Amino acid sequence: MTMLPFVQLAQFREIRPCVRFAHYTDFPLEVPSRYIRDHEFILVDKGRGVLYTESGSHAYEEGSLLMIPPGVLHSFRDDPDASSGYAHWAIHFDWEPRSEEELLQIVGEEAGPIRPDEAPGEAESLGSVWLPNLARIDGGGEEIRRLIGSVVEAFREDRPFRMLELQSVMLRLLLALAEGLRDGRLTHALLSDRRTKAESKGRADITDYILKIHDAVRDNANAGDIHNRWREDVFFSASHFHRLFKEQTGLAPLEYATKLRMEKGARLLLGTKLSVQEIAFACGYEDSKYFSRLFRQREGMSPRQYREHFLAGK
Repeated sequence: MTMLPFVQLAQFREIRPCVRFAHYTDFPLEVPSRYIRDHEFILVDKGRGVLYTESGSHAYEEGSLLMIPPGVLHSFRDDPDASSGYAHWAIHFDWEPRSEEELLQIVGEEAGPIRPDEAPGEAESLGSVWLPNLARIDGGGEEIRRLIGSVVEAFREDRPFRMLELQSVMLRLLLALAEGLRDGRLTHALLSDRRTKAESKGRADITDYILKIHDAVRDNANAGDIHNRWREDVFFSASHFHRLFKEQTGLAPLEYATKLRMEKGARLLLGTKLSVQEIAFACGYEDSKYFSRLFRQREGMSPRQYREHFLAGK
């Protein structure tokens, strides 16, 4: 089964979730067709129903976790005959904080959903790197239910360190989902498909390319060789390639590859007794002096000083 993009991205992209709204409802839901401007998690606590998208209708039931990204047209309706009653947990969030300018551009004066007849062009531009498709996750059980409940409680309660607690528990939720999906304890199904759109396809290509850089660094290969072969792996212009790459990693391609290699060097300096020259070679550099110069630029000290500073007395 194809891994959800957020599970891949979480391996190399910093996540700083910003919860915008979280609540619990215990009445039947009947939501008309809409787009949303942020991401939403909906956990069905009781009941069952049907989620409608442009690609068809999809059933959900107690324990289903619906993951809804911005810019995907959808609606849903609870089954009025469900004998167990109705209850849902819901969390609206961004994967990382947005500036006031970004929020104004995305949200505008109104913070609510976008109806299809209001601004379809705007809605189409809200695509997500983290989660381009609407998805349903099953098998979460009590752990996911508890963590989502903790996010709602932290949002609702006005207590000391509220924002710190809210971000902490949201990170624990995302980690539990990522690990469960990676290990196969959780399953998922895509409920909408945007892969045919050029922008979504380009982002998927970039994600695959980034993972190749990680593999190259892990295998002691020269990550620069992977960087120089990007034209063989992706099929769009250099400017478009660099824009999408920086959107996902926050850095230009070569800067990102160098960052990974320096991080590997730091781990080897503290976790092995290899010489600086051996570590430079393991990071893909034949010239240990060049490696040392790059390392000093990043860490503010030479590789030898870095090892001595952190391992002094050990």
